[in-house]
Amino acid sequence: MFRKLLILFIILGVAAASASWLANQPGAVKIEWLGWRMELPTSLAVAIVISFALVLVFLDRLLRAIRGLPRWLGGRLRQRRDDSGHRALTLGLMAVSAGEPAEARKYASRAERLLKAPQLTGLLAAQAAHLAGDHQAACRYFTSLLDDRETAFLGHIGLMRLAIDDQNSAKASNAARAALEIRPASVLAASHLLRLEAHRANWQGALPALDVISKGQKKLKTKAGDLTQPDTLLRQRCALNFLQAGNFLDKDRSAAIKALLESLKTNPGFLPALIMLADIYLDEKAYAKATKILESGFRLAPHSLIVTRLKQACKSNDGHFISRLGKLLVKVDVRQKGFAYLLVAEQAQAAGMDGEVERLLNESKALNEANNDDNQPLWQCNDCKGLQEEWQAFCPACGEFASFVWQRPVGVTPLMHIN
Repeated sequence: MFRKLLILFIILGVAAASASWLANQPGAVKIEWLGWRMELPTSLAVAIVISFALVLVFLDRLLRAIRGLPRWLGGRLRQRRDDSGHRALTLGLMAVSAGEPAEARKYASRAERLLKAPQLTGLLAAQAAHLAGDHQAACRYFTSLLDDRETAFLGHIGLMRLAIDDQNSAKASNAARAALEIRPASVLAASHLLRLEAHRANWQGALPALDVISKGQKKLKTKAGDLTQPDTLLRQRCALNFLQAGNFLDKDRSAAIKALLESLKTNPGFLPALIMLADIYLDEKAYAKATKILESGFRLAPHSLIVTRLKQACKSNDGHFISRLGKLLVKVDVRQKGFAYLLVAEQAQAAGMDGEVERLLNESKALNEANNDDNQPLWQCNDCKGLQEEWQAFCPACGEFASFVWQRPVGVTPLMHIN
């Protein structure tokens, strides 16, 4: 404020000084025109010219203001209208977030009336209709987005979500696949497509979606700069190849073997794939191949099914077979070594080797005490921690795909384990 007053005083002082200097200057201005003669001091002539110029500027500004007044008033009205429309849009989105369909529809209607932004207001109207259970209105909006190349992806995603709510997995898969065609690197569309195709048991259709997710995950780096791939994706890839092999088994055994090898390449200790591949090799009398994968599987995930098939593949007497298992025990994962000793003890007991049985049981007990864990490995869901004796593609408790891991149960009490 003080600065503005100071500037004003300076301007007035300069103007006064200029006027005083001009008034003290000698000279006159003579004008002769149409028989008229006018003579006046130079200072007065300059003052008249300046005043006339200021009057012209004032009249020009006044005329412009009068001519622009309707536009200014219209702009103010449009601004108020837009402000009211954006407020209605904001309140409508808040109502959707709060789960209030009636309020959301009211504000959606007001926003559509006030704003000329059909994509925004239409989105709010679709969300309000979806919240109220009116899927047809929401479907009409998302379908309208398909005509615009920039919004077609969001339109397919919206239609996919509506189809999921309607439990129409085929329609949802088609919408997700169409979205993925528009944006081939979209992890969002690929994640939905993977889940949908898995629930439809279309394992071959789910694998390309998993590839997209894997590529997206590889772009994320850890703090150290190393590329990582989450365990979930590895389990899903392993499970998809195994399940796909099951479909090939009766029609194309070579394709089944290839899929099983891909599964074991992802997780060499995946029991279902190990057992299926071993059965194929044993059926084809390829005992060396069966022995190789079974011994590798026993070191990673010891199981009675592996021991049974390994005995069939080795074709040796009991003493030699137990000796062979004893050599494998050294390389068994330390977390499952106690259980592996129990498996070998069962074979020794069946062969009547009582001394060996006692030694193996003592070793097993010592290992369990050292690890402070005497639970036997089971299939445990990595999400809900539910337990199952056999591997399943979907967890019966939480419905998650490929979530079971063969391990000693964690996050459960002994009572839960017994039950």
